[in-house]
Amino acid sequence: MWTGKRLARTCLAVWLSALPFVLTAADPKPDKKKSQAAFERGQKAVTGGKREEAVAAFSDAIAADPANAAALCARAKIYLALGDRDKAGADLNEAAMRQPEDPQVRVVRAQYWQAVGQPERAVQELEIAIALKLERTDVYDALGTAHLALGQPKLAVDDFTTAIRLRVDNPLPYKGRGVAKAALGNYRDAIEDFDRALSFHPDYDEALVERALAFSALGEYPKALTDLDRALSLNQNDLRALRIRGAVRERLGDDQRAVEDYTEAIRRDSKDARVWLARGGVYARLHKDQEALHDRDEAVQLAPKSAEAYIARGGSYHTLGQHEKGIADRTMAISLEPNSPWGWLARGNAYYLMGRYDEALADLKRAVQYDPSNAETMRLIGMAQAKVDEIVRRAKEKEALPDTVEMKLPAVEEPKPEVKPPVVETPPPPQPAPPPPVPTESADAVQARARKLLSENHLAEAVEQFTLALHFNPSYALAYNGRGFALYRLKRYSEAIADFDEAIKLNPKYANAYLNRSVARKAAGDKAGAEADLAKSKELAK
Repeated sequence: MWTGKRLARTCLAVWLSALPFVLTAADPKPDKKKSQAAFERGQKAVTGGKREEAVAAFSDAIAADPANAAALCARAKIYLALGDRDKAGADLNEAAMRQPEDPQVRVVRAQYWQAVGQPERAVQELEIAIALKLERTDVYDALGTAHLALGQPKLAVDDFTTAIRLRVDNPLPYKGRGVAKAALGNYRDAIEDFDRALSFHPDYDEALVERALAFSALGEYPKALTDLDRALSLNQNDLRALRIRGAVRERLGDDQRAVEDYTEAIRRDSKDARVWLARGGVYARLHKDQEALHDRDEAVQLAPKSAEAYIARGGSYHTLGQHEKGIADRTMAISLEPNSPWGWLARGNAYYLMGRYDEALADLKRAVQYDPSNAETMRLIGMAQAKVDEIVRRAKEKEALPDTVEMKLPAVEEPKPEVKPPVVETPPPPQPAPPPPVPTESADAVQARARKLLSENHLAEAVEQFTLALHFNPSYALAYNGRGFALYRLKRYSEAIADFDEAIKLNPKYANAYLNRSVARKAAGDKAGAEADLAKSKELAK
């Protein structure tokens, strides 16, 4: 399962945000007993739903023992739940620095990265936890979920399968694997996994919703509706299930009840453009044209960059005879997604219905470029071409008719425009070069900015800022290490190793630099050097 490249990549994530050990000021002697008592007090407060009290207790635990990674992680979880991502990230960075080989810290950091929409970083943290021998079903389940978020369902299937092997009676990985199989189009296999999840947890509403989607993909709408009804009976607040049930009812021809579901979803969350579009589509089918236009206009206001919303609203405008507005909307859809066939097809169809056959033909030919297998587009192209050919034939027949008496008018000589000589501006005199800029920042400030760019994956910009920090302070080991890491991420291994060499030369006890050089050497093919550096980093980290 583990490749050298994959392990190398994941090891680096350990040090992505944490400061090196050598820069940490000496802590006062920890009071571990006091810290543990405060931590347990915080856990009780969490159980009782008292978040502020829990934060205070965990803060006491950290003050008594700054290396209490469990307290740092627990406080970070509360900050994340409260929406304070900066504080949560700071606590987790500190925990990783204090306890770099604690796999549970990696798991919590993975939860953080997944919550802030960076599943790739979550994968890195979880693979580190696994490399540190944390073989647990919840770890592989989380890894599968992160791979799904990255659009990698095949990897997700492997992860969930490992999670199931570690604990066969846990419904979560069965549900996750079912979602991954459905993403691969294996709907029957997915349904089997959802069935297994529900056999362990019959009231698992999320599994019911996912199974309903698989049934829908197979056209088995009555079964899908049964699952969605049960899911909503278990969790009435599940807006996703409500939206999906509306769509299933549409497929079953129950437009009235579909409208009821969409209306209820809008009442609970009026900011979801998808639901406005869905209800607008039902209204259009029911010939409630003004209602359809209203809903589609709401969708455009909520999602002004949605080509789908403009195409739909354009359809309503055309139905109501407001053709110029309809054409404008379809043109906007094309500008938003010029490589999608749907905007071209929609505008081409509108041009055809308006009798503008040459423009219709041009748009439809663009549509078929992006979707050559669309039979409906090819049919419309044939119809438009026939209309254009008919217009050309009639024009030629008209030209062939005998001329009537032609009246010749005397030629009128048009006045020649006055030609004015071009205006030539005298270039300004050369200005003296400005004096060189005087540095206004410290190396520390620039290095901090570089690390922020690095954490946001702006690698080239990070290299520039680390280089600027070294310009201010050529003996800055931390900046050499940071630039080396950025160069490694850019796969510029030789340059990265050179920077790590310099960092170690400046600070021979720099554990982080040894670890980074280890993975860079491994990526460059120097296995012996990589193993030696890894051993040295572990020795210094003790």
